[in-house]
Amino acid sequence: MSTLSASIPTKHMAVYEALRAEIMNGSLQPGEVVVIDALAKRFQVSIIPVREALRQLQSERLVEIRAHTGVRVTPVDVSALTEIFSLLGALELASAVAALPRVTEMDLEEMEGLMQRLEETASHGDSVGFEQANRAFHLLPCRIAGFSRAEQTLQSLFAEWERLHRLAFRETQPPNADTANQDHRAILRAFRTRDEEKLRAVIQRHNTTALKHYQKRLPAL
Repeated sequence: MSTLSASIPTKHMAVYEALRAEIMNGSLQPGEVVVIDALAKRFQVSIIPVREALRQLQSERLVEIRAHTGVRVTPVDVSALTEIFSLLGALELASAVAALPRVTEMDLEEMEGLMQRLEETASHGDSVGFEQANRAFHLLPCRIAGFSRAEQTLQSLFAEWERLHRLAFRETQPPNADTANQDHRAILRAFRTRDEEKLRAVIQRHNTTALKHYQKRLPAL
């Protein structure tokens, strides 16, 4: 029986993190129905933190909550690949351009720190660490620009893509991390030099390259 760790600050976050991990690794299968009362019993909590956790998972499109029919794990939709990358590219570009005139030396230092994490995880073949650093790197301009809605939407899109990648593209080699980091370095340089034209070009290329990489592998699925 699963129980909650005392080190986790809130019950709903404990349930959320446990369920999210199970959805991401496939322990909870796409389309599988989950029962709120059963989850409350399993995690030894009331139904309130379970409902809060499920609402948070719904915001990431990881579960569907339907009146009178209950909750089920969202099916993996490979056809959403192009839409996901198109939205990622558009929101990342808009946030970066808006952040450009507002970026500070402290922001650039934080970006450099994330860049170093990207390079370190790539060199060690740490795909999970690279994924986390990549997400943080691309979300940082949202915070600099004050684009909270874009940040929230990007978080949801990253979650949807992460799951799609793990379940539908698990046998697919991801794009070369060193090549991706060349783009990340170029993005950082564009921020340092306040070069909007370069920033736009690199972000568009970065997302287009990744999209084409996976589009070529769709027929094999």
